[in-house]
Formats: sequence, structure tokens, C-alpha cells
Amino acid sequence: MDAFFASVEQRDNPELRGKPVLVGGSSRRGVVMAASYEARKFGCRSAMLTAQALRLCPQAIVVKGGHGKYSAVSRQVFTVVRSFTPDVQPISIDEAFFDLTNVMHLHARNWNRGSAWEEKGAIEALTAAGRRIKQAIREAVDLPASIGVSGNKFLAKVCSDLSKPDGLKILPPREAEQSLLPMPVGVIFGVGPKAQERLRQLGVRTIAEFRAFGEDRLVSRFGEQARDWLRLARGEDNRPVRTSREQKSIGKERTFFENIGDPEELRALLLSFVEDVARSLREDGLKAKGVTLKLRIADFRTFSRSRALDEPTDSTKELWAAAWSLLQEWLRERKGALRLMGVSLHGLTSETQLGLFGATPAKTPRTEAKVDSTLDAIVQKFGRGAIRRGGSLREE
Repeated sequence: MDAFFASVEQRDNPELRGKPVLVGGSSRRGVVMAASYEARKFGCRSAMLTAQALRLCPQAIVVKGGHGKYSAVSRQVFTVVRSFTPDVQPISIDEAFFDLTNVMHLHARNWNRGSAWEEKGAIEALTAAGRRIKQAIREAVDLPASIGVSGNKFLAKVCSDLSKPDGLKILPPREAEQSLLPMPVGVIFGVGPKAQERLRQLGVRTIAEFRAFGEDRLVSRFGEQARDWLRLARGEDNRPVRTSREQKSIGKERTFFENIGDPEELRALLLSFVEDVARSLREDGLKAKGVTLKLRIADFRTFSRSRALDEPTDSTKELWAAAWSLLQEWLRERKGALRLMGVSLHGLTSETQLGLFGATPAKTPRTEAKVDSTLDAIVQKFGRGAIRRGGSLREE
């Protein structure tokens, strides 16, 4: 999806259409979650400090946004994609890999799976499929999407990025190696900003220069991961589309505008975090086996505290009890304001596990489950700010 959060806000608010929009926190420590393409022209981008983005584009409109709304739209988009193929691997709320191999016979007659890219009419069939998917997404959620099509994940991702916004690009694998040569090394999975800077110091900026540098020299400087980078640089990627990726954790954290030392304020914030992650847990049909707190103090030292639960649960009340107990213990151990606080749920499972010797696992009391489901329904319909537990209320 293209500038997903910003595009949703522009769709829902006519006054934002055609204007530079930043979705995220408006404080000096706030971070941009998404920048519209109008804002990107000025150099604004996601993960940038909001203050920095506003210096680049003072006329940008900052929108706080709402995760519940974006999640609902995301589910609609994934429903559309899965109507074309069941082989879908979500990567994030607005991005996925999907494999059309087993359904291409629906788009082209006499499709030869063994030599699909050489088949007469293959490009035309893939183009038609891509256009149908884009049109179906547009009809379902009235948003633009960009699609990249190729023989593996890496090449498809590169094509998708090159086609933005609202584009469709197809790259036959036989053309990939030559097409990659002039591209910057940053398109390679795993070559982040630090590695790119080190490569620039070595005179390596493009994939052609990267490949010419030599495998042994790259491995001596970057370790064994450089071999994987080189395979990608040649357009080789054998990773399959995984339709049932195991989710390991769900979490939320926040860097505060000002350091917070008041236990009651920290308690209220933590409860709001737990409400959000517990809701995400239930939306995904999962239960958690443990809770972890992440705590960072003013001098940037970071601490974590974890607790295993007696039984996997998706109950906000039970998860909150564990999280609050951990925070109380930490507050008793240390003094000093917090710069960042986060909570994550781990040991996620979709199965109800039996207790010791086959005993029936403890169930969340019906009243607590009813409260959770009622609050979830209200938030789903009206947004996160529509209702909260009283303990999480605080001035924004």
C-alpha cells in the first residue's frame, strides 16, 4: 500500500487531499509513522522525527492517526488479496508477498508451470492479474496500491518499490541480473544505513560496484552475511512465500515528550499500553504465555523485566496484573524518571493448552471476557479514543 496511513487519512478527510500530511506524534520527540507523497517531495519520510520533518516541510499537516482504523482497512486489503490466491505472507500491516504460481491458470490458458516466464503471453497474463488485484483493492477501500511481480521475493519487492505510487511493474527473472546493476546497494535486504556508509567509504555505491568488489573482500569486512547480499545482488532468492508465519510477540512502546517519574502517570500509561496489545492479541486469535516490560531511563540505559503466566491468556485484566506487578517491582528497585516505556506479550499461541496431568486450564471469568469483547467492539467501530478503562485516563 502507498503511504498507507497518510493515504487513509487523505481518503477520510477531504481537506487533506493533495496536501502534505504527516501521520504520527506532534511532540518534539514524536516520530513520523507515514508521510504522504506530497510531503515526501520535501524529504519527509517515515521513522523521521516529526520536528525534523516539519523543518523540511513547515506547511505539513500533522495527524495523530488511529491504529484501529488502519488495522480495519488492512484486513479488508488482505481479504481482497486472498480472494486471488491463498498463498499470502503478510510482512506488515500494509505489505505482503503473495504467490500466483498455483492460480495462474485462471489468468492464462495452457499455463506451463515449469516454464511460466517463457510462456507466450506470460507477461500479458501477469499484467492482467496485477491490474485486477489493484482494481479490486481500489474498489474495496478506495486506496492506491503498488504491485511488483517477478520470480522471487527480492525481485518482487524491488519492482514494487520502483513502481510507487499506484504502479505495477513486472521483471522477468532472466532480465533481473542486468536490471539490478545500476541500482543503489541499499535495495539489498539487510544492507542498512550503516553498511551503506561503510560501502561508500570503500567506493561502493551501486550493485554493479558491489559485485565487482569481490566476495572474499566483502566477507572479510562484513562477515558471512555478505554472501547472502551477493546472492540477492545477482537476483537470486530462494525464500518461499510462507503462509503461516509464526508470530513471536506483540508489543507497544513510547518515548516520552518529557521524562516521567510519577508512578501514577506511569501506571496510567502502562494500562493504556496493555489495553492496546491485549486487543491486538484477541484480534489475531492468540493468547500470551508471558509479559515483558522495557524501561529506559534518562541516561539511555535500558532495562527489561519479564514474567511467565500460569496459563496462556488474552485477558486484559490478567495481562495488566502481571505488567503492573513488574512495574511496581522496578519502581521499588530504582529511582529516576523514565524516558521510554514499553510492554510486549510473548510465547504467543492459538491453542488452548491443558494444565498439569490433563487438568482443564483456568478460564477467564465470563464477566471479564464480556468486558473485553464489548470494549473491542466499541473500539473497532469508533476508534481507540472512544472508550478506555478508567485507570488509563490521563491528559494528552
